[in-house]
Amino acid sequence: MARLTLNQTNFTAGEVSPRMLGRVDIARYQNGAEIIENAWPVIHGGCVRRDGTLMCAPAKFPDKNCRLIPYVFNTSQAYMVEFGDLYVRIFFADGSYSGIELVSPYSHTMLDRMDYVQGADTMFIFNTTVPIHRLRRITNTEWSLAPAPFVTKPFDEKGIDFLTLFTISAPTVGVGRTVTAAEPAFLDADVGREIWSGGGVAKVTAVTSATVATVEVVNAFSATTRPTWSLKGSPQTTNTLSAFSPVGGVVTMTLGVPGWRSSDVGKFVKINGGLLEVTVYTSPTVVSGVIRTAPTSAVASPANAWSLESSVWNDVDGYPGAGTLYEQRLALGGSPNFPQTIWESRTGEYLNFELGTKDDDAISYNLSSDQINPILHIGQINALIPLTYGGEFTVSGGVEKAITPTNIRAKNPSVYGCNRVRPVRIGNELYFVQRAGRKLRAMAYKYDSDTFGSPDMSVLSEHATKSGIVDMAYQQEPESILYLVRADGVMATMTVDRDQDVIGWARQTTDGAFESAAAIPTGNGDQVWTVVRRTINGQNVRYIERFTADVRVDSGVNATSVEGATVWGGLGHLEGKMVDIVADGVVMQQQLVTAGQVTIPRKAFATSIGLNFKTRIKTLTPEVSGNTGSAQGNSMRIGEVTLRFLETIGCKINGQTIAFRDLGPQILDKPPVLFTGVHRLENLAWDRGQATLEIVQDQPLPFHLLNVIKKITIND
Repeated sequence: MARLTLNQTNFTAGEVSPRMLGRVDIARYQNGAEIIENAWPVIHGGCVRRDGTLMCAPAKFPDKNCRLIPYVFNTSQAYMVEFGDLYVRIFFADGSYSGIELVSPYSHTMLDRMDYVQGADTMFIFNTTVPIHRLRRITNTEWSLAPAPFVTKPFDEKGIDFLTLFTISAPTVGVGRTVTAAEPAFLDADVGREIWSGGGVAKVTAVTSATVATVEVVNAFSATTRPTWSLKGSPQTTNTLSAFSPVGGVVTMTLGVPGWRSSDVGKFVKINGGLLEVTVYTSPTVVSGVIRTAPTSAVASPANAWSLESSVWNDVDGYPGAGTLYEQRLALGGSPNFPQTIWESRTGEYLNFELGTKDDDAISYNLSSDQINPILHIGQINALIPLTYGGEFTVSGGVEKAITPTNIRAKNPSVYGCNRVRPVRIGNELYFVQRAGRKLRAMAYKYDSDTFGSPDMSVLSEHATKSGIVDMAYQQEPESILYLVRADGVMATMTVDRDQDVIGWARQTTDGAFESAAAIPTGNGDQVWTVVRRTINGQNVRYIERFTADVRVDSGVNATSVEGATVWGGLGHLEGKMVDIVADGVVMQQQLVTAGQVTIPRKAFATSIGLNFKTRIKTLTPEVSGNTGSAQGNSMRIGEVTLRFLETIGCKINGQTIAFRDLGPQILDKPPVLFTGVHRLENLAWDRGQATLEIVQDQPLPFHLLNVIKKITIND
C-alpha cells in the first residue's frame, strides 16, 4: 500500500480532451483537468469562476440574427456596434444604448460573411454582394454608414455585361449566324468584338441594328437562347483626343464610328500612354473626359491601341469580401469573379486605387497556387497574410522592404485553409479557425525553418470546439483569454500566454446560447460583449450582454436604493425565470420573476440579480509511477484534500460543502469575508482505477482555486 501526497500546482493545460485521458505520460496531463466549466484557467496557475454578464439591451429583432463589431478610436472612445437585419445600432462602453440607429444594406443572412477593418475614425466594411461601405463617427451623437467614396476603383478591359437574354440562329460553330438581343445592345464599333455566354464565344462580323448582329461562332453555345451574356473588349474604331494636357483638364474623345454608350460615364480610357475618366456622354461618337494621367499626344489612336476599361467591383463581378490596412495602404481581396486578386491602394490614400509603376502607386496582383481558392480574410503579422479556403499566403516586398508595384513576393507556406470566422491577432501570431471549423491554428514566423508555421492550438482539447467555431473575440486585459463562440451556443475559451507556455481551454455555458462575441478596451481592461439567445416565457429572445466582474450571474441587473427596498424591479427581460439574488453581498433564496420584479425577505441597499450558472472543475486521476509500475487501474482512496483559495466564498467537493464562515462575530445578514488560505476535507471514498475530485461553486459568489493537494492511498 502506497501513501502519497500529490500537489497539482496549476491548471494551465486547461480542460483536456476525453481522447487524452489515457495519456498520463505527457506533462500537460499533470496540469490539466477533465472538466473546467464556467471558469477559466489563469496564467498564474489557478482557476477562477468566470465573470457574469450584465444585461445591456434586447436586440432589435428577437427572431433574426445579429452580430457585434467593435468600433475603437481609443481606450476612452470605444463603442460596440450591433449589426442586424438592415440596421446598425451604437452602444457606449458602459453598456447603454446611444439611441443612434442607421440604415444598413446588410441583411441578417449576410452577417456571417462580413469583414471589416478600422483606421482612426473610419471603419471599412466588406461583403461580396454589397459595395464597400464606410462607418464613420463624426461626434458621439452623429454617425454615418454609406458607400465608400472611392476616388478611383480598380478597372480592367472587361467589356459590357447584359443581364437580358439573347437568341442565336444556330449555336454551333460556323459563320453567318444571327444574334438577336432582347434590348438595344449593338453599335457599329462593336464589329470585331466577341460575345461570351457560358462556354460559347462568337465574334461580331456585322451590325444590322441595335438589337441584331451577324457573328461567327468560335466556340459552340449550349443553346439557342442564353439568359445573360457579355460583349468583350473595347470599341473597334479610332479614338481622337481634342487635347492631351493639362492633368485635370476636360477634353473630348471622338470615335470614327458610333461606339460610346451612356453607361460609359465613370469608365476609364487608356490612350497614348495616358488615362482619362469619362464624365459626360454627348453622342455615340463623342464623350468628354477628365485627364487623370497626361497622354503623350492627341493623335488619333487606332482600334486595339486604346482601351475602354471599367471597375472590376460591380454587381456582376461582385465586391471585395476581405480587407486590412497594411503599410499605409488599404488592401482588399476576395471578390467572387476575382477570387485570388489583391488590390492595394496608393500609399496614404485609402480611396485611390489608380494603378501605376511608381512605388506609391496602387497595386493589383494575383496569388498563384495550384487551386483556385477565394480569399476569405486578409491579416498581417510582419507580412500581409491572405487566408483562403485552401491555404495560407504571405505577401511582402522582401526582407525589410515594402510592397511596391514592382516588388511583390507571395508565398504559400501552408495549406490548412480557413473558414469565415474573422482571424484574431495575439502578440506576433494570427489565430484562425481551420476550414472545417474545429481546429484553431496560430500562424507565426518560425526562425528555425525561416518560414511561417500554423500549429494546432486545440490538439489536446479538440472536444472544446465541438460543433464548430462561428465567432471569436480576444480579451488582452485583465486576463489573456480568447473567446470562441460555438455553433451549439457554448462559449469555448482559451487562456493563452505563449511566453509562459499557457494554453488552457475551458467551456462556458449559460441558460441559452451564445451567438456572437466582440471586445472593446476600457480603462480597466478589455470588455467582452456577447449576443445571447434565451427562452423567456416560452419565447425566443436575443439580448446584448457584456461580461463583467461586477456580477456573478448571467443577464444580470445591478441596482441600488438609498433608503433600502424589499421589492426590486427592472427584471422584465427575465420574466418567469428563477433568479439568483445577492443583496448587500449576501446570497438570498432564489426567487421567481413575476411582473418584472422579485421580493426579498428584508430590506437591502444594493442587489445583483440574474440567472444562475454553476462553476465546475473535475480533476484528472493522478498518475504515480513506483516499483510496481503505474498507479492506473489500482484501487485508490483520497483520504484528505487540501484546497488553497484566493478571495473565495463557497465551494463543494464531491457534493460536500466546505464551511467558509463561522458563527460568532460575523452576523448572518452581513456579507462573509473573502477567504484566502487553505481548507481541508477528510474521509473521501475508495474507487477502482480512478481518484477524481469534482469541485463546484453553485452560488453567485467569488471563487478562485489556486492548487489541490491530495493525500492518496493506492492499493494493488
